[in-house]
Amino acid sequence: MRARYHLSLLAALLGSCTSGTRKLDEAVFYSGPQFQLKLTRYYENLPLHYTGEVYRVHCGSRETRHSPAHATQDSGWVSIGNGGAIGSKSAAELVERVRSAYRVIDQRTLVWTGNGFQVSYDACGRFQSWYPTNLPPEMIDPVKKPEWCAPAGTGDCRNFDFMGERTPRFEGIEVRPDGRVAFVARSPALLPHGSVRVQSADSGRTWSVEPL
Repeated sequence: MRARYHLSLLAALLGSCTSGTRKLDEAVFYSGPQFQLKLTRYYENLPLHYTGEVYRVHCGSRETRHSPAHATQDSGWVSIGNGGAIGSKSAAELVERVRSAYRVIDQRTLVWTGNGFQVSYDACGRFQSWYPTNLPPEMIDPVKKPEWCAPAGTGDCRNFDFMGERTPRFEGIEVRPDGRVAFVARSPALLPHGSVRVQSADSGRTWSVEPL
């Protein structure tokens, strides 16, 4: 009996340490003639790392139909934004939290803002992006980082400079059919005065940045 008890206990412990991801529910929050946006909620069990609900926002269109599936993405869709969602009750509830980060400019043009800026002119087939972490060091007021971060360690911790109250805000967004894109990014981490004007003349393939 004691041996059987120990085997049952061992099986329970091993089960609790088994990693995995399962889909909970989803909600479509934009359905247009050229693309759709949906938020999908998952439950992740990653022992010693993360256990609980997470979400991903996906875009689906004719341009994404060959995109492969993986644990947190259906085939034919691409991911554009994700986050933790511990304690959430439904995908629809989370949509109200993230909807403002997605701007449908026209039938084929989408903008996402979060810790960076992304724009697609071809119904999510390709995205061009700008992230403040890619600015030269002299334009960023850094925070103190753990020892495992570069340059002392090997970890890429550039995003630490733009977390919490330092998360960038994007204002004055302009996206034109001729490929001109412009916006102002604001964050206490940006030097010298906390804001920059960012512009592109080629649909986001290259960017120019001017401190304000």
